Amino acid sequence: MPKETPGIQFPLDITETNAGYDLADIKTAVRFNVKNVILTNPGERIMIPDFGVGIKRALFENFTIDLLQSMQDRINQQLSFYVPYIDILELVIEPTGEQSIHIKLKYEIEFAEIVDFIEIDISNI
Repeated sequence: MPKETPGIQFPLDITETNAGYDLADIKTAVRFNVKNVILTNPGERIMIPDFGVGIKRALFENFTIDLLQSMQDRINQQLSFYVPYIDILELVIEPTGEQSIHIKLKYEIEFAEIVDFIEIDISNI
């Protein structure tokens, strides 16, 4: 896929061009896909019951080294399956409070040779 190949921009907005939808650049489309996988709970997506990390469920557990490693493993596994065109370069999950975590993810979009990162704060407050 060429570097300039866009994806559909979310939220959807009907337009007069591009087959009726706004288009997102590669970085924006991939960032959306990555966040979608991390923030979706398994069973939440119709017809794909295993899709999603279910990261918010961890907020109700005691933060231990094992739990943090389990979350990291789940993110790696889900992204490698559902977003296989990225290479994870760095993944850090840090508790930031009693019921909140901070995720830093640096990745490379392989086909476009673009390095990007996202940071997600998740809280039950």
